[in-house]
Amino acid sequence: MNSDRQAAPAVPGENRIIWAVAITQLIGVGVLFHSFTLFLKPLNAEFGWTAFQVTSAFTLALFVADVVAIPIGYLMDRRGGRVIMTMGAVIGAVALFSASRISNLTEFNLAFVAVGVAQSMLLGNIPASVIAANVRDYRRGLTYVAIIGGLSSAVAAPIVSVIINQHGWRAGMVALASILILGPGLICAFALRGTVGSRTEEFARRKMAISEGRLPSAAQGGTSPLRSALRTRAFWALTVAFSVHWYVMSGISVHLVPLLDERGLSTGLAVTIFALTGPAAVVGRLIMHFLDPMGSARRTGRLAFPIFACGMLILIFAGAFGAAGHFIFAFVHGAAGGVIMIVRQTVIAEIFGLRGYAAISGAMSTISILPRTMSPVTLALLRDGLGGYQPVLWFLFGLILLGTLAYFIGTSDRRRPAH
Repeated sequence: MNSDRQAAPAVPGENRIIWAVAITQLIGVGVLFHSFTLFLKPLNAEFGWTAFQVTSAFTLALFVADVVAIPIGYLMDRRGGRVIMTMGAVIGAVALFSASRISNLTEFNLAFVAVGVAQSMLLGNIPASVIAANVRDYRRGLTYVAIIGGLSSAVAAPIVSVIINQHGWRAGMVALASILILGPGLICAFALRGTVGSRTEEFARRKMAISEGRLPSAAQGGTSPLRSALRTRAFWALTVAFSVHWYVMSGISVHLVPLLDERGLSTGLAVTIFALTGPAAVVGRLIMHFLDPMGSARRTGRLAFPIFACGMLILIFAGAFGAAGHFIFAFVHGAAGGVIMIVRQTVIAEIFGLRGYAAISGAMSTISILPRTMSPVTLALLRDGLGGYQPVLWFLFGLILLGTLAYFIGTSDRRRPAH
């Protein structure tokens, strides 16, 4: 053990890694995700594109991000995340700068193909994998990153809105590109030095050098961790559960304001209720952290999924209670949804171990392409076909019940798959 301790270089300061990843997510999610909606109106004004044409580019970005999630996750496990996340910031900056120069819809879509690659390299699975492979108490690290990253919408929207209003949408794209390269780009290049992937020799030596039981154990040879995970019931059940979560969250984020308008609420009030879901997610994560800082992701998810279902029930019956009922929904829905996002990141490590974490997480994302990208469109078709949103909400409630059952099945077997 002493020889292992001497052979392994000092692990970079864990707090430095957590803060670097957290700030990267605060900026990156705001730039590459939440700011997009602010460009809908100016692009329509200049080019006459419909909301469907513009949002199709963003859907394309999400699709590309999921398609490349497995190979990028494989590289993360083998090489570490510093270069991947740094290059993600660079690619994202180049893509946004290119978007500022476009003159037709084809060029705009091509720019967002690159945005999708940047999302896969800089957001979601890869930063979570950096924490999982380099922070002993990875659950605490992922929670802190999620709490800080959850503030991204509140930070990005006002800044981008001011730039667009004063200097136009093209200047807004250039500003976002500059923020991405000067923020996450430099942070990842310098603050993530010395970090490793979960299938590197250095990771194996560090595991031997730390206190027993602080990281989940996993064999360091033999079968690929991803292939081993794919043979388990837990992987497929959890993929169903988190696909349902993505589907519902994606659909509600697009359709909540029109739904509230259908129920007679003013646009300003509807936007306020929608905006509450972001801070509610942060509150939910804080409550989870302080009430159960060392708890099991299995147990936390078994509480969060039923609460998520309750949130949808509240929305179904909130019409009879006016704005108050919808504010309650926004808080419950946002808090439970935010907690489930952390559960997804941590339960993978609890069940499958840390070795191959990025590839396994990326595989779940790739398999869930359609739920992540097609939810807004399919819910719109259901709404038009059924004559209103109320039947759509019952459909979503049924899906959440299915996802809850799948989560309980996926977390019922505590045996780790053989490698």
